[in-house]
Amino acid sequence: MAGFIACIILAGLLFMTVLLRWRGSTLGWPIMLLALTFIGWSGLKLVDTGFELNHWMIEWGRLFGIYAALSFFLFYFAAHHKLLSLIIFAGFIAWASFIMLYTGDMKRVMNPAIAGFLLLLMMQMMERAGNEFAETLRAEISTLGGALGIVLIWDLLSMLILMLNLNVDAEALDVSRAIIVSIAMAFSLVHIQRIDQSRLDLENIQQTYRPHSSLNVFAILCWLAVVGYMLIGVAWRQPIIGSLILAAALVIFVWLAYKKKLLSQLKIMFTKLFASYKYDYRESWLGFNRALDEANVRGDFYQLSIKALANIISSPAGKLWSRRGDLFIYTDNWQSPLNSPLNGELAYQLPMELVEFIERTNWVVDIKEYQNNQNVYQGLKLDARSPLFQQHQIFIPLRRGEELVAVVGLRSSYSKPSLNWEDHDLLKAAGQQMASYLALFEATTQIYEQEQFDAFNRLSAFVVHDLKNVTAQLELITHNAHRYRDNPEFVDDTFETVASATQRLNKMLEQLQRKQLPKKEIVQAYIPEVFAKLKETSSRLNLIGDIPEVEVYANQDQLINIIQHLHQNAIDASNESDRIHHRFDQLGQELHWHIVDKGKGMDADFVRKQLFKPFATTKGNAGMGIGVYQCRYLLQSFGGDLIIQSELGKGTRCIVILQTLTPGDEQ
Repeated sequence: MAGFIACIILAGLLFMTVLLRWRGSTLGWPIMLLALTFIGWSGLKLVDTGFELNHWMIEWGRLFGIYAALSFFLFYFAAHHKLLSLIIFAGFIAWASFIMLYTGDMKRVMNPAIAGFLLLLMMQMMERAGNEFAETLRAEISTLGGALGIVLIWDLLSMLILMLNLNVDAEALDVSRAIIVSIAMAFSLVHIQRIDQSRLDLENIQQTYRPHSSLNVFAILCWLAVVGYMLIGVAWRQPIIGSLILAAALVIFVWLAYKKKLLSQLKIMFTKLFASYKYDYRESWLGFNRALDEANVRGDFYQLSIKALANIISSPAGKLWSRRGDLFIYTDNWQSPLNSPLNGELAYQLPMELVEFIERTNWVVDIKEYQNNQNVYQGLKLDARSPLFQQHQIFIPLRRGEELVAVVGLRSSYSKPSLNWEDHDLLKAAGQQMASYLALFEATTQIYEQEQFDAFNRLSAFVVHDLKNVTAQLELITHNAHRYRDNPEFVDDTFETVASATQRLNKMLEQLQRKQLPKKEIVQAYIPEVFAKLKETSSRLNLIGDIPEVEVYANQDQLINIIQHLHQNAIDASNESDRIHHRFDQLGQELHWHIVDKGKGMDADFVRKQLFKPFATTKGNAGMGIGVYQCRYLLQSFGGDLIIQSELGKGTRCIVILQTLTPGDEQ
């Protein structure tokens, strides 16, 4: 009796508190309905001393009241839960019909079985509700949802006891259920005093629930299996058939898991349930975002962001490949240069098989896991012995929305040789965050370059002004020539003026002389012919190896100008006695043209941060820093690229990457 009385008193206090404070609000009506439900259930239990009322009709009313409160609470989210609500409502109608119409012995098992099934579905509703609240409201709602969750779980356990032991009287469990409800009401009553009504704005809800849950499927199937076993194996005394029902439920669940490709995730699911987390996610996430902010502020975004991602799993090195069309091309590295001492291969482009798999699945690809069990990776075919995968074992997608914008490859950690689901989840989340920062950084860089070109256009206006002054001087000489041509002083002044004008023009031409913009039409260039013309105009050139007789996608004149510019840069950086070495490597559909000098070289930070930006130069006032930028821009328009590796005091290697033509390519 005391439990029912306490339940009525506490539920009544909760009802009055909400009525006075939350009357009319979306949060208030469901809580008041819950309180009335528990008041009514406890009151009926108090007055039914002779057990004359239908016990299961009272239970039906209790559970239906909870369902109505949850539905009321989810009124704003009905578009996302119509099917689930309809299934539960149909279950209540079927249960009520069963209670009123059926009079056989099977009802001793069937009533708690249906009640338990409805409790499972209502717990699903609660899970959805909790995940759909705005993040700022989680603290307020979590305690109220937890209190109701305890009530539902205790009811579920009570129904299970009734099914497993047919001799237990249902009323014997009601006292414990009343005590649990009283505790839940007390928690709710205390907690609701702390909620700030002004913060509860249900218009700003974040839809974050993931509708497919393997755990829910497993729980519902287990419940159906137990119900079937109790009905047939116990009530009908057919243990063999009951055991077959249990086995069938297990087979169905495995089949569903296989159909949804969840077999490999079952282990992960149970690990997540029972394993202790090895990351402090709050600290990990805040630290990662601080590292990205620092990378953005320092202007060395690519390198430091790779480092921030690598630090999550204590990886010693990594590379970044960014999307360019359908290809993923090398962008930058952290402690993992292209020509690695480990293999000497240029990891310029990611294999298409790897890119297509990551784009399709959004998985973190672990090469070691792939080598141990290729079936996990759903048909992915990779040559794990290639130098690329020997140097990089972890490939992380950087996805912005539905688009894969980049991939980061990391070397395996010595302290964490194998990764689990927790590492993969954290890396994917960090990769998504890094992709957003990457977009911001690249947009900012484009704006900066546009500002630089605007400054260059303003500079051109001053140059035009100087040209006008030179033109005025020359026009003055021409105008007075017929009058003073025999005057020696005029002749001397004329020579001085012309010499001054020539000097000024040469200085401006040296500063402004740069190559033309790329043309839209890209024709074929024959490499032996390009090299022959280059040799006619270039000094100190030394060829190593043979010249491949291939054609490439490029404008021949522009390609000659690019190679001449890079060759001249090598001459300017070298001693007069040094020769500039040229060598060709053909790797599949790519032709690599190496231009190597042993000059003064460049600082690694300058190569990474400044070299390919417009108006960056190591020549001081002698250059304007557009040449290398334009060379790379032209080569990328041909479908190629320019890679430059340099070291102070040891020289520079320029690698011109070109796409070769196949016999079936059109002109």
